Amino acid sequence: MRNLSFAFALAVLCACAGYSSGTSVTGGVQGGGGSFDGGGDGGIDGGDGGIDAGPDAGCAPLTLSGVGAIDTCPGGTIAQLATATVTVAAPDAGSACAVSIQINTASTPCSGLASSGALDAFNGTCQGTGLACTSPSLPGTLTCSGGCTITICRGALDGGACAP
Repeated sequence: MRNLSFAFALAVLCACAGYSSGTSVTGGVQGGGGSFDGGGDGGIDGGDGGIDAGPDAGCAPLTLSGVGAIDTCPGGTIAQLATATVTVAAPDAGSACAVSIQINTASTPCSGLASSGALDAFNGTCQGTGLACTSPSLPGTLTCSGGCTITICRGALDGGACAP
């Protein structure tokens, strides 16, 4: 009986205050207070998107020295067999991925930025010809604004995929 009296008194007190189990007397849900909605915690912080963010961000450091190249930019449609040195510098936090390409043709030097993680997509200029060039990856083929291309091979020219 004592418990029933206590429950009744508590119900009357809650009714007078306008609350009953998180619902107002007028039917709306009340704000504040605890809830059992299962919303839970947002989880562990995902961290920053810095250079350690994986293959979809930033760039991958790359150094190629004396690799084969084919350059059609200085001579129009005439392909010049060449050698190239490519450097993609890993950035400091907050910096861009700098690219330097030296070719033993009139197109040299080419410089710009790399993106797309391990692909090292290139966007820059070849100062020797003054052309803007882009490539979806390095090594790979730079397509330049004059309609010409510069192909940077993975290794020395040996009649393989990098031959003209």
